[in-house]
Amino acid sequence: MQVTKFHLTLHDFLYYATREMGRLYETEKVIHNWALTYALGLIQKPHRSFNSVPTYQDDLTPINAAGVYVTPAKPIYYDYVISTFKLADNRHRPFSTVSNTCKKELGIKVTNKPSFGKAKELAPGSLFEFFIVGELPNKLPKWIRLGIWMSKAWIEIKGTKFLTPKNGVFTCSHLLNPIDLPISSEFCDLISMPPVSLLQNARFNGEYVEFGNICLPTSMAYFASVI
Repeated sequence: MQVTKFHLTLHDFLYYATREMGRLYETEKVIHNWALTYALGLIQKPHRSFNSVPTYQDDLTPINAAGVYVTPAKPIYYDYVISTFKLADNRHRPFSTVSNTCKKELGIKVTNKPSFGKAKELAPGSLFEFFIVGELPNKLPKWIRLGIWMSKAWIEIKGTKFLTPKNGVFTCSHLLNPIDLPISSEFCDLISMPPVSLLQNARFNGEYVEFGNICLPTSMAYFASVI
């Protein structure tokens, strides 16, 4: 079984809204494996979407035929920055041909109320680790883009091993996606985030491989619990 370890280094501020607490929008210090799969180019999708309906099942399940699976990325080192943003609409612009009475009838608000908030972003230099199980694609990019700002990140291979599976009780200290596991964990730490919460320090009884001090289940596949 081929397993390759990667490091991912942020070269820009990475932002996506994991939690919204009033005016604070926080980015979790992990990178979801579905987001990584898109960013690595294993799925070819247009950058522009005309609706907000996700198509994860249609996009991800065909990758199983190639025997390739990308794990979530766990932080080795990370830092945060908090930036303040202020968004103002343009309702203050004068309408020379429309009176204030007509504006009220049309439902147009005369006042201009700007919106503001704070974004907690992962800082450049933050370092993450993830694995790809299976044969590597021919043209894996060195640079990828992630998050709402399409932030730039550097990808590098840190080692490839051909591993023999083992059977028994094991604990996976790496991040796992529970939707992509056909077996249930006996206990775990839960990282709550959309679109699917992730597991860490999960304990299993089944088949696994060891990459250094990391044990990974051998049965990981996109939507493994439903296919």
